[in-house]
Amino acid sequence: MKKTILGLLFAMSTQIVIAQDAIPEFKNKVMLHKGNAVENLDNTTLTRGMKGKPGRGTVFMKADGTNAAVTFDPKSGNDFIVKIEPGVDPESIVTLYIFDVDKKSRNIITGEVGMSGSKDITIPTVKLNFKKIQDGVYSITPIKPLTAGEYFFTVSQPVNISLAFDVKGFAFSVAE
Repeated sequence: MKKTILGLLFAMSTQIVIAQDAIPEFKNKVMLHKGNAVENLDNTTLTRGMKGKPGRGTVFMKADGTNAAVTFDPKSGNDFIVKIEPGVDPESIVTLYIFDVDKKSRNIITGEVGMSGSKDITIPTVKLNFKKIQDGVYSITPIKPLTAGEYFFTVSQPVNISLAFDVKGFAFSVAE
């Protein structure tokens, strides 16, 4: 009887330790959540860029390269996970952006200007569901399945108000 109880206690404590391994060590870092493990996404820095033609121009944030090294399969059943300050609404600080990919870089267009002034831009983002795992830790799943392309998570760094600073975040690809 003692052996059975001890065996059950050991099994339960092992499961608790394994479950704790799935919690990110650092705050404000979105990670890939695979079962009882977490994996880094590409640490990516966006820099400000501008393209122009006579009479009009486009302002954007860009990441070098045409794709992230980390690939996410939406059909895998995996999700993303983030650890933030307890008591903060994750929906207010975690954003998933969709990159526009060109020949040399991945871009997020943040503004357009022309002879008649500036044009309002809708920055492409993905709507997200957040599920509380523990205080300050949330699993993240897109409301709709992600399509093939390049994506970029930010935590407390919206790309549309970053005029002078680079934006740091976490990138990944979804293959076709």
